[in-house]
Amino acid sequence: MRTHRQLTVYGSIFQALNKPGCPFCCFLKEFQAARLQNAPDVEIRNLCNFHMWGLAAVQNAPVAADVFLKLVDEPLQAIQGDARCDICKEVSDEEDLRIREFVSCIDRDDVVRWLKGDAVLCISHGMRLRRQVPFVLTAHIDAILENCRQQLTYELQQLRSELEPHRLGWGALGRAAEFLVSQRGLRA
Repeated sequence: MRTHRQLTVYGSIFQALNKPGCPFCCFLKEFQAARLQNAPDVEIRNLCNFHMWGLAAVQNAPVAADVFLKLVDEPLQAIQGDARCDICKEVSDEEDLRIREFVSCIDRDDVVRWLKGDAVLCISHGMRLRRQVPFVLTAHIDAILENCRQQLTYELQQLRSELEPHRLGWGALGRAAEFLVSQRGLRA
């Protein structure tokens, strides 16, 4: 997250299907970044550690100072009420919406092509989809997860066996972390 970073604001999960990695993670990362950059537009009463630091990183100083002043002025309100981070709630709600959107259009040509092609999912989104798609499609989700697992296993074994001065492929560590726990900042 960087101040004034140009965001790709997706209106639908289908716009993220052909992006690298899990499309749900990709969509939600952009949603989360846009939310942090638009923080003054909505009342914020509570932020988790990640989103507090994220707001400080992406916002210009006066805007971040305004949000932080509100939080500093009433710190007990944040910890006595619903202590869950406002942005975490919004990301979770958006995630639910995008899973439902995807499942409701599972028969679309672009979705079918994606499922049968080089689809990538993290375990978290794969398991959520698996629980919501019709039973006949669970095998597709399982195959996507297994393909991702096999590719990562190969890349990680290669990385482990490379000699230090020639070691390439550090991106495999990031892809493995994403596969296991979603993209950074989406899960606490």
